[in-house]
Amino acid sequence: LDDSAMASATRDVMKRLNPRFKNLSTAVRSLSGGQRQSVAIARAVHFNAKILIMDEPTAALGPAETEQVRELIAQLKSEGIGIFLISHDIHDVFDLADRISVMMQGRLVGTVEKSKVTKDEVLAMIILGKTPAGAN
Repeated sequence: LDDSAMASATRDVMKRLNPRFKNLSTAVRSLSGGQRQSVAIARAVHFNAKILIMDEPTAALGPAETEQVRELIAQLKSEGIGIFLISHDIHDVFDLADRISVMMQGRLVGTVEKSKVTKDEVLAMIILGKTPAGAN
């Protein structure tokens, strides 16, 4: 293994994704939840992932860590990386998604363009299984 090449690649990816992440020699087990998410995402980005599937990436994080992960998701989205965001947090969904798909009891209720629906319509999909006009 080329330790210096790995360290350099790690610095480059983390500088791009999370410039606040300073100490790259810290063991992952001692990192905060938000920092751990950053490391997991950086691994995928390092290997040139074009699509990321993120299952509840902000669950169990504090407000500062949640914001850090949300900023990272927005950055990746702006770089053209496709993201499937699985979340129960309606704020995450509306702040980060372009299209919203709702499932209920293992079945697709519908898919909508975020710009064409309100939060109330999406909540009706989630709670009532009611598909708004224009949903796929």
